Order: sequence, then structure tokens, then C-alpha cells
Amino acid sequence: MAVRLIEVFLPADRLELARSSVSSLDTISIWWEKLSVEQAQLHILAEAEQSEEITDKLRSALADSGEDLRIVSLPVASSIPAPEEIPDEKKVSSSASRRKIHRVSREELYSDVNEMTKTSWPNIIMTMLSAIVCAIGLARNNIAVIIGAMVIAPLLGPNVGLSLAVTIGDLGLGIRALRENTIRIGAAFAFVVIAGMVFNFDSSSSEIVSRTFIGTSDIVIALAAGAAGALALSTGAPATLIGVMVAAALMPPLVVAGLLGAMGDINGAFHAGQLLAVNLISINLAGVITFLAVGIRPDSEDDAGRARKTAAIAVVVWLLILSVLTYLIVTGD
Repeated sequence: MAVRLIEVFLPADRLELARSSVSSLDTISIWWEKLSVEQAQLHILAEAEQSEEITDKLRSALADSGEDLRIVSLPVASSIPAPEEIPDEKKVSSSASRRKIHRVSREELYSDVNEMTKTSWPNIIMTMLSAIVCAIGLARNNIAVIIGAMVIAPLLGPNVGLSLAVTIGDLGLGIRALRENTIRIGAAFAFVVIAGMVFNFDSSSSEIVSRTFIGTSDIVIALAAGAAGALALSTGAPATLIGVMVAAALMPPLVVAGLLGAMGDINGAFHAGQLLAVNLISINLAGVITFLAVGIRPDSEDDAGRARKTAAIAVVVWLLILSVLTYLIVTGD
């Protein structure tokens, strides 16, 4: 059972209001203390899936507290005595208890994804190193080397970030995720193009040739990767291995497009680029659908309405594009 400690710093005269606002919700333990005449601290121990509803209730009840309100959610490694899980039949009716999939709060998810979409030299360099290792593995038909390249490719964050941005209608996060995706993919592509012009790679290897054709299985893999990435982050599961799956859908066609372009095989590079585009669309489409399925929504009704429209438009557009591409693949056009 994942547990969160929610620390609420608030004006002392609002303490009773804060306590009453969450008294009807399922919590493990609640205690408080006066820090001074003017400030108090409320401690709430609760299951991770309850934390979003708790923070939403607190923000709504204490909306006029301004900068005097600070809510911090901390993961709990251990608690003595160990918290007992509340049986389902004893849980009050709430949005958290009605959810079939237990997930982390919207704020925790946003914080994790936002951190993964930040521009940093280590991430850019890791993407470039992954690209060159992948190129060597593809040229040598060495699956183990290709998988090793996927392990170090930091491509999960920007793509899941774009899916989350569409889901909650966050333009700022969407711009950051799109920029970071462009930077990492662009840096890897440029590095591979240079490597392809300097070194002699065998473009006839089966691993390279296979990335110049788009099959329905490629779309299924990319959809599964996007759904797995969104599900792992939204449920608090380790996302490292899921990142390998996302990289496996994106890095090989990216590398093949760069290598073949450098070698003058424009047609092959174009088809590899098509596969990359299809996989990018599939990953983000699956990510949005998964976030919606687990109940990720903005914190206000106005934002929620706008986000639903944005997500609906994005899903429809991506589905139309994928439908056309799938038809062309099936018919062999």
C-alpha cells in the first residue's frame, strides 16, 4: 500500500476549517500543531490514491488563504506502527474509492513528468550516445547492443509529458515537452547523420532494412509503449523499464533515417522517418487515452471543460492519421 504524508501549512485561524473539510474522507491518521500564534500545521497520513481528493478539498476550502497556504505531499517509506489498509466496504463514497485503478495524485504526477521534461546536457548527451550505440547494433545485427542502447535513451519523459499536457490542457507543459522532444530527437539525428558520413555502416543489415517498412505490429507496439508509460507514471510504478519500451519504438527508426540519409538512400530514410512519425503519434495517442482512463483531470471545472475539448480534438486527429496510415499499410499502397 503506497502512503503519502500531506503536510499543510496554514493560518492558525483556518485550522478547524481545514480539519472539517477532510473529516469525511478516508485517511489513516490526522494530527495538527500550532507553530505560532499565526501559523499552524496539519498532518494527514493517507493512501496515495486518496491524496488528490484530500488536496483538492483543502484547496477549495482554503482558497482565500493566498500565500499563507502551502500543501506538501511526501512519499512515506515506512510508518510505525504500519498503517492498516482501509477495507473497501468501510470506505466512504468518494471519487478516489470509486476508481478502479489506484493512482498517484495529479500534482505528484505533474511534478514527476515536469522533472523529466527539463532540458539538461546529461539527457542530451545520453540520447546522442544511445543513438550511436543503436547505430552500431543495427549495422551489426546485434540485438543485445540495440537493447543496451534503449536502456540509456531518455525519451519517455517528453512523450509522456506531451500526453499529460493534452490531457489536462496545460499549454506550458505541452510547449516544454514538445521542445524537449525536438531537442533530444534532433540532437540524436544530427549525431547519427555525422556518424553516417564519417564511418562506413552496413546499410544492408536486416535490422536496418526492417526499419524502412511500416507494419501494423509497429503501431501496436508503439500504442502499448505509450499506454505502459502513462500507466506506470500515473500509478507510481517504476518507469525505467517502460522507458526502454518507448525508446525501442523511437530510437531505431530515428537512427535508420539518419544513417540512410547520410548514405544517400533518401527513399529508405523517408520510410524510416514515416515509421518514427507513426510511432510518435501512437505513443502520444495511447498516453492521452490512458491518462483519461485512470481519471487524470485538471483541478478546476473550467479547466476541465477546456481540457476535454483539447484532448478530444487531439485524439480524433491522431486517430484519423493512424487510420489512414493503417489503411495504406494494409492495402500495401
